[in-house]
Amino acid sequence: MEALLCRKIGDPTVPLSEASPIFISTSYPIPVLDSSTAVRVRVKSTSLNYANYLQIVGKYQEKPPLPFIPGSDYSGVVEAVGNEVSKLKIGDRVCSFAALGSFAEYIVADEKELFLVPDGCDLVAAGALLVAFGTSHVALVHRAGLSSGQVLLVLGAAGGVGLSAVQIGKVCGATVIAVARGAEKVQFLKSLGIDHVVDISKGNIFGSVKEFLKARKLKGVDVLYDPVGGNLTKESLKLLNWGANILVIGFASGEVPVIPANIALVKNWTIHGLYWGSYKIHQPGLLKDSVKELLSWLAKGLISINVFHTYGLSEGTQMFRGTICGR
Repeated sequence: MEALLCRKIGDPTVPLSEASPIFISTSYPIPVLDSSTAVRVRVKSTSLNYANYLQIVGKYQEKPPLPFIPGSDYSGVVEAVGNEVSKLKIGDRVCSFAALGSFAEYIVADEKELFLVPDGCDLVAAGALLVAFGTSHVALVHRAGLSSGQVLLVLGAAGGVGLSAVQIGKVCGATVIAVARGAEKVQFLKSLGIDHVVDISKGNIFGSVKEFLKARKLKGVDVLYDPVGGNLTKESLKLLNWGANILVIGFASGEVPVIPANIALVKNWTIHGLYWGSYKIHQPGLLKDSVKELLSWLAKGLISINVFHTYGLSEGTQMFRGTICGR
């Protein structure tokens, strides 16, 4: 089968050559069913997440042994099943996520790790749902308890998890404030019906958000969703209400922020670290319920997947260059 392999730590955006950390194998062994409840899926689509890039450059919190096939969330069609598989059959449309392995023609998973894709859901959309939307759903719904009438501030709102967070915020009935950089991203966010969008290329966020809150007669921000870190976090803390929830999603800026514990104490803030993948180990039941709700929202049209580019596996370098460098 065809698969994209990472053979060494390095920059996946450089042109394919002996110096590149990734290469395309056209004769990689098709994975075998390794248990009686295993299912082999022919992959239809798989999304490129920032975490996949970090794995290849060696900066992710988990470092897999080399060589490895990157890739996490995916969708596809069941191609083979173990003799004790009872809930799935050949031809079923499914989606799931894995620590590694989806940048390939086939992937094997246990039956309990796969989700049926409902009628009305596009398989390509389902293949890009779980990691980004799953992260935001667990963070906002289960950790922060976001509810109707609250104010949600999303940093990095034009990125993968950011776009999922603003949509989930609207489904929950929150007033959503989105922060992004550049006129094109701002216009796109406005087209989603976001209540207020801040273009940080035109200055800091404080004045713009304060003016919006005053016009809406709102006191401040109840939930901060932060996949960026750095100075943006520092500026955003000034906007938080007493009792606010801070969701630490990641550090796309490259700078881990410092949240003063003395201010968190006085303001009664709750700070949540959110590593979504660890729920598969520690709270798998919650994770399953979350994914099922997201799939139902997708089928009903309450959320949408914004696919900006599609690539074949053979376009591995172009895929990373266009998606990561073009952020």
